[in-house]
Order: sequence, then C-alpha cells, then structure tokens
Amino acid sequence: GGNAIVYPAAPAQAVDETGQSSDLAGLLGHTRTAVLHALRTPLGTRELAERVGTSAPSASEHASALRGAGLVRTVRRGRSVSHSLTPLGRSLLNGNFGGR
Repeated sequence: GGNAIVYPAAPAQAVDETGQSSDLAGLLGHTRTAVLHALRTPLGTRELAERVGTSAPSASEHASALRGAGLVRTVRRGRSVSHSLTPLGRSLLNGNFGGR
C-alpha cells in the first residue's frame, strides 16, 4: 500500500516564530516535522541526519516516507543524494493545511 496524509480542511494555526507548528508535529511526528524544517535547504542524507539528530539510515527512512507522501523530492547524483521540499511540503510546512 501507498502512504497517505490526512489533514483538516480548515486552515491550521500559523507557524510561530520558531518555525514549529504543534498541529504539524501531531500529524507527522516530531522527527518528520524536524526533517521537513531541515529540508528548507536541500541536504544530503548524512547532513540531514546530523541536523535532526538521527542516524543516516533513520534520516533516509524518514525522507523516504515523506517522499511517498509527496512532501520531499530526492535527486540522486552518482553516489550521493539531495533531499529537498516539494511545493506541497513547503506549503504544509508554512501552515497551509487547506492547500491554499
């Protein structure tokens, strides 16, 4: 089966000045929310792991789940990869749960 994200149709509360949204963390979990925040700037798997405080395999697993949900894109260049937010991922991170 594929991954799915379910979110409220009503607009979410705005993300505060620290960039944290309790609604988003409740939806995705704290680590995946941290991964989205970290990927405001494209990162390789090792850099992503360091940024969110996980192992590289764990960071890769989180990025893969978020990619399956359409929130992250991964581009392979030779032996390295670069993870970045999709427009949907950026919109969700900015608190636009209603797709506006």
